[in-house]
Amino acid sequence: MEENNYKQKNLFWHIWTSYAIFYLGRVNLSLIIPVLLATQGLSKYNLGLVASGFFFAYAVGQFLHGQISEKFNPFTYISIGLIGSAILNLFLGFSAGYFWLLFIGEIINGGFQSMGWSSVVRANAEIGKGKKEDLEKKSTVLGTSYQIGNSVAWIVSAFFIGKFGWEWGYWIASIILFLRGITLLIIKPKIKVKKRSLAKQIKYTLTLPIFICGMGMALLNIVRYGVIVWIPTYLVEVQGSSIIGTGLKIFLIPLAGVLGTLLYNKLKMNRDILTAIFLCFLGLIFAVYGALNGLISVVVLILSGFFLYGPHVFLVSTFPSRFIDKKIVASATGFIDGMAYVGAIIVGVLVPFLLQISNNNWNIVFLSWSSMCLVIIILVLWSYAYSKRDGKIAKKLDVLDYGDNKSVK
Repeated sequence: MEENNYKQKNLFWHIWTSYAIFYLGRVNLSLIIPVLLATQGLSKYNLGLVASGFFFAYAVGQFLHGQISEKFNPFTYISIGLIGSAILNLFLGFSAGYFWLLFIGEIINGGFQSMGWSSVVRANAEIGKGKKEDLEKKSTVLGTSYQIGNSVAWIVSAFFIGKFGWEWGYWIASIILFLRGITLLIIKPKIKVKKRSLAKQIKYTLTLPIFICGMGMALLNIVRYGVIVWIPTYLVEVQGSSIIGTGLKIFLIPLAGVLGTLLYNKLKMNRDILTAIFLCFLGLIFAVYGALNGLISVVVLILSGFFLYGPHVFLVSTFPSRFIDKKIVASATGFIDGMAYVGAIIVGVLVPFLLQISNNNWNIVFLSWSSMCLVIIILVLWSYAYSKRDGKIAKKLDVLDYGDNKSVK
């Protein structure tokens, strides 16, 4: 028993570190954008389209890989994504700031990056003991992988870009992604794959609770990736921060998210209600952020991460993990995360559009994020009310019978 527990913990940290490392090849673009704007003659719309191209490929990939990956060992699927993204990041470092090379390269990179999360959530569900309480705790901890991965990726990218040039924002990511992909292939366990028709799998996936969750994730990712992609530009252009200084400031946002997520995990409340409370505070932060400057603006920006990531982990990790018995964890995750990146696609063009029509007034951007938090609260509470009305819809769908999981050998 102790040996099995040790193996499960070891495998858990392998998938945790793997997904954290994915972020080196994803958020590096946000720190490369200000440099390309200043040195390569590219416009915000050019680079917004590059970001949207990545997110479009990521969204489509989530929908596809969520369904396809159910038929394969999730560890193999994660490894292929890591290695493919490594190759694309190597190529992007040689793009010399040309729009079409960046655009096409980031689209293909998005396709490989989208092979990660749904398989990571499924791998976590497969290697666990299968008890609801244990799985929900592990799912929350798993969510810290992309928070810490985001922070570390930003600080590593900022250092290499600031010291050696924007190309190294891609090249350092390529090296680390490749090494992690190879090592994960070496240690992968055997996992049984449940054979099921694609039509039945999709039927189980397209339920109202999952759809509502996906809609909420689309809006939450507009906020989250608005921060990831555009806050560095705001700090450089409006507040006069350097690239390294900007990296140090935004480095703390996902770390605050880790603390917020851990607190979220400790509080003994219904997760739907707790998510709505956290989102209330997040909306208030962005309602006032545009009027702040100096140290207080940095503190409030960091605080946004504290309230953002608990709800994010619930929607994209804890909620789909409830479907382990139906063997649609990857499918549910793929749909929800695919919807999330529909929101991220919008970010690439929405922020430049809002800035153009408002004469570069960033307050309009921040207020739009605050409004979206309100809509997400309504969606989360709608899902909660729907579940209560129908006598716990998850039970009705027979998706919460966790049982003992024997799938890992």
